[in-house]
Amino acid sequence: MMRALVSCIFAILVVTAPPVLGETLKKPPAALNPAKAYVLVEIGKLDDALMYGSLVLGRYDTEKGDIAVPTPPPGAKIPKGGWKQDNRTYLLKPAARVGDHSLFIVELDPGLWVIEGANDTAFSLGSSTMQLAAGSVTDIGVVSVYSDFPEGEKRDVMTSGRLLKSALGGLFVSRLPPPTPKAIDVRPRAANDIPLPAIFASDARPVEWAGEVRFGNHLGGLVNRMGGRKARFRAMAAEQAAAEAQEQASTADKGVGVAEPTPN
Repeated sequence: MMRALVSCIFAILVVTAPPVLGETLKKPPAALNPAKAYVLVEIGKLDDALMYGSLVLGRYDTEKGDIAVPTPPPGAKIPKGGWKQDNRTYLLKPAARVGDHSLFIVELDPGLWVIEGANDTAFSLGSSTMQLAAGSVTDIGVVSVYSDFPEGEKRDVMTSGRLLKSALGGLFVSRLPPPTPKAIDVRPRAANDIPLPAIFASDARPVEWAGEVRFGNHLGGLVNRMGGRKARFRAMAAEQAAAEAQEQASTADKGVGVAEPTPN
C-alpha cells in the first residue's frame, strides 16, 4: 500500500516539478528561431483516466551511449538557485488543452534527442531517437501513455474516485494501483486531433525516428521500453529472425564451390 502511494505521489510530482532544459512554450512564438529545433506532440491522459500523461525528452550522447551531461554554467560556477540545464526537458505546460488531450510545443537545441521517459518511468531499456536540425519543426503526432500490465492481468488504474477514497483514509478503504511501468503508443496526427498552430503548419514534418538506444535510468523511477512489452516481443522476434537468416546464409555459403562428383 505504502509503495503504491509513493509511486502515485511520484507520478504527480513528475508532472508538477519545475522543468530543466529547453523551453516548453505556453503559446506559439511570434517567429521561429532558426537556431533552434521545435517539437510538437499531443498527449492524452494516463490510461485515459485521472492523471495527465507526460513525456521527458533527453539529449543523447552517442560517444557515451547515454543521456548527455548538461553543459556547465558560465565560469563553471553554479549560480544561486541552479542554472538552466540543456540536456533534458519535461513536457509539463501545454500550449493548448482540448478535452483530455494536451498539445505541447518544445524549443530545443539541435542534436540527437530521445524519448527518455513518460510519467514515472524511464525508457532506459530501449527508446527511439530523433535527429533534430536547426530550424526544423518535428511533429511527433499523438501519444497515448498507458500502464504496461502483463498480458492477461487486469488493468488496475487510478481514478478520481479511488484517489478521493484513499485521501479520506479511515472513512473509506480503497487500495491504490500497484506501481506499474508506463509505455507509450504513437500515431500520426489526424484531422480530428488538436490542430497545429498556424506558425508551424507549413514547416512541420512527421517525426522520423533515427534509431533505438538504451541508456541509464536518470529519472529515478520505474524502467521499461518505450513501446512496452509489445516492443520487447517484437525485438525478440526480430532478433530470432535475424539469427535464422544468418544461419541460412552461412549454410548457403558452405555449399558454394563444392563440386558435384562426376560419374565414372
